[in-house]
Parts: sequence; C-alpha cells; structure tokens
Amino acid sequence: MKLKTIARSIIFFGLLCFVTGCTEEKLDENQKQDVKANCTIVECMKKIEATNTMEEISDIIGFESTIDNMIGSDPIWKFDSKNWISFKTYGDDITIQATIDKESIKNDKIKLPLSSDLQKDLNNGSFTYEEFVEKVGGDGTLTSISKGSRIYTWVDKTGQRLGATFNNESGKCTVASYR
Repeated sequence: MKLKTIARSIIFFGLLCFVTGCTEEKLDENQKQDVKANCTIVECMKKIEATNTMEEISDIIGFESTIDNMIGSDPIWKFDSKNWISFKTYGDDITIQATIDKESIKNDKIKLPLSSDLQKDLNNGSFTYEEFVEKVGGDGTLTSISKGSRIYTWVDKTGQRLGATFNNESGKCTVASYR
C-alpha cells in the first residue's frame, strides 16, 4: 500500500514538473543570469561619469540596457537579480545609480560611527571622502553619480549600511544616513 502511495506521489510531481517546466536546469537558468560584462558592477561604476550617454555606459559595461517593469521604468543594466545600474533622468539632470547586494560589499574592517557622532561631524563643517575613509577604516562603494554629487555606501560586518553624499564642487559630505 505504501509503495503505491509513493509511486502516485512521484507520478504526480513528475506531471506537475512536466506541465510547469520545473526542471533543475530551468530553475538554475531562471535564478541566475550570467551576463558577460566588461567589469564588475563596482568596477563599472568607477568608470562611469555623470556626462556619459547611455551608449557610452553600454560600451563601458559591455551590454545594452533594458527596462524591467519589476524594478521601474528607467533603463537598467542588469548584472543579475540583485545587482543593476539605473539611468535616471530628472529634467536636464542625469543620475546613474547602482543597486548592489550589500552582502557583496560587506567589509569586516569597517567601523561605522554612532549616528550622533556622525551628525556632530556634519554640523561642525562636515568632512571629505578621504577623511571619512580614514574615520571608518575603509573605502566606500560608489553607488550614485550625478552632475552635483557622488554617493558612497559602506557596509559593516553586521550588515549595517551607511550612505554618504559628497558634493562634487566642495568635496564635502552633505548628507549621511543609515539604512
């Protein structure tokens, strides 16, 4: 009796997979998109400038942008399901923004300051990117580029994330926030 039940279950799941197409190969294919880029998302962001056109960015990255309605209506260069670069326009202004899986940029050496200490630093004349790198113990990851500013993100060993916006003209931090 048990053997018949097991056999029926196997047949049922086999038919279910046949109808839905849930082969192991197809699951792997859908879960991970292997895009052949010229650089990693972090390295590509370092090469992109706010003045680059979409075509120039495609040349830097190594593939064309697409639209993914699940992410939004802006053109994106999708490296995989957790990492992409967006091209956002606001009138004449352009922002190139990277969404990067925080696990991939986590750094055990980073020591993020207390929110109150960070606010005090901002109130006392702010700091440059280099000063902030020295304060926290490591480089940030460039996650946004625009004509007026650059945003860097730091992720510590616990997964705490801090984003800081640096003005291109003054070089000083204008906004910092934990996420």
